[in-house]
Amino acid sequence: MTKLIQARRRFAGSQSAVNKPQTPNVIAAMMLLLVGLCATAPAAMAQDGGVREGAPVTNNLLPLEARGITVEQKLGDLVPLDLPLLDSLGRKTKTGYYIDSKRPTIITLNYSNCPMLCNVQLNRLADSLNKLELKIGEDFQILTVSIDPKESTERVRETKQKYIDQLTNHPKAADGWAFCTAKQPVITKLADVLGFRYRYDARSKEYNHPAMLAFISPEGVISRYSLAIDFPTDQLKLALVEAGEGTVGTPVDQFIQWCYSYDPDSNSYTWHAWRLMRLGGAAMIGLMLACLAPYWLGRKGGVSVVPRDDTEMLNGGETMTDAVDNDLNVKNET
Repeated sequence: MTKLIQARRRFAGSQSAVNKPQTPNVIAAMMLLLVGLCATAPAAMAQDGGVREGAPVTNNLLPLEARGITVEQKLGDLVPLDLPLLDSLGRKTKTGYYIDSKRPTIITLNYSNCPMLCNVQLNRLADSLNKLELKIGEDFQILTVSIDPKESTERVRETKQKYIDQLTNHPKAADGWAFCTAKQPVITKLADVLGFRYRYDARSKEYNHPAMLAFISPEGVISRYSLAIDFPTDQLKLALVEAGEGTVGTPVDQFIQWCYSYDPDSNSYTWHAWRLMRLGGAAMIGLMLACLAPYWLGRKGGVSVVPRDDTEMLNGGETMTDAVDNDLNVKNET
């Protein structure tokens, strides 16, 4: 009987060792990883800067005497929809015609007789637009308003045609990119709303001004700025997708834009570290649930390996009955 009891104990111990779940080590490793992610999240938020107001940016390309020529980024402000304008055909229109609640709009402030900066800015913009998948007149619009109140309709029409001719990949560019003139009070109001600080130099009879693109949502909200004369296509697309508020781009574009954050100090989009941390944490939790689900379901259902009778196999192929017979044979022989 002693050997029978020992055999039963050996069988129970072997089954316990075989069926003992290894989940504690897995859980511990995963929890340590999640703790590490949470610990680094505040630092990532500090590096990312969180939500920041747009900072005034001075265009370094301007001459030194043009101090105060800046763009005060007024992110979140509304562009009035009732500002009167004249288009390149001399027709009366308003800002609300180009901010139509359907697609985003890029607003630029330039003038046709600008000796250098406007030409460089708009030429490079046209070059970047030709490489862009999104289409002018379909996915977004552009509104260029002259800051020179004396600019004629004929002059602004010539300027428009000059840049439309460069947009070979945008068949609807003529309808989607408007060049307009306005009276001085309207120009002053629009420039103030956009934070566009410029100055007229009576001696040179030129306007000292920064380079600026303002990205406006379909509802007229200023969402982003571009304050350089170079317009990387990826940055341009991200700004339009964000300004479009879901009306522009594919779901993949929307996801990529979600992973980026606009940095007004560097005037560019950077990886949004905190959002990536959240995404990684969600993926880790999903992995944990997938690994632990079989264990939890097994315990809930009461599934376990239990000897059904004395004929259950022992390690090495010996049954309980064999163990008892062997024990009795040994006793009889002695």
